[in-house]
Amino acid sequence: MTRSIVLCIALITAIAAAHPALAQSFNVRLGQTSLGVLSFDAAGPRSVLRSTLTDTPLGVFNGTFNGVSEKTGAAQKFTGVSQSSRKSRQVSTVIDQGRAVQTNVTPEKERTDLSDIDKVPQGVVDPVIAIGGLINASGGCPKGVHIYDGRRAIALAPQESAQDGDTLTCKIAYTVIAGPGHLSPLRISSARMRLSYDVSGGGKSSRR
Repeated sequence: MTRSIVLCIALITAIAAAHPALAQSFNVRLGQTSLGVLSFDAAGPRSVLRSTLTDTPLGVFNGTFNGVSEKTGAAQKFTGVSQSSRKSRQVSTVIDQGRAVQTNVTPEKERTDLSDIDKVPQGVVDPVIAIGGLINASGGCPKGVHIYDGRRAIALAPQESAQDGDTLTCKIAYTVIAGPGHLSPLRISSARMRLSYDVSGGGKSSRR
């Protein structure tokens, strides 16, 4: 089944990430307009998030993102590769119990102040883990989470929810809390996203 997540355009950029293993596939939309596809897969200690955006307004967010997060001992190692007509970038991080302990960004010019691990707030997870948590949330709307992508820290915070029959809709605020906003020189630092879950049978086995 193909499902859709309705997102603000700024948020899509942030999560442009990978192709996962528990093959869940989603349409990414801005209103009623399809922008591309997001997939998430999880198998054992390894999760993959992948996105391909082909129809964003003026093409400014078009591109691919492939992200892999793998548990190594108590730590979580993340590698993300972004490619567009404007640039290519690879970021890797190691997060141990909510604390960033290693970050590498290539090319070097893509580093930011938050690529210095001493400046990263504690209590963060990588983008793959965060988006997997949104997709697989159960028992209501997802809880808030702080993300570190190697270049900035982001807060996802629940705002409001509503249920209509078997559909639970959750609105989430996306805010860059440290480091630069997205899409220089625009520096977009906030957005809204809407997640719709099928809660028939008391669970959230599918999202629309």
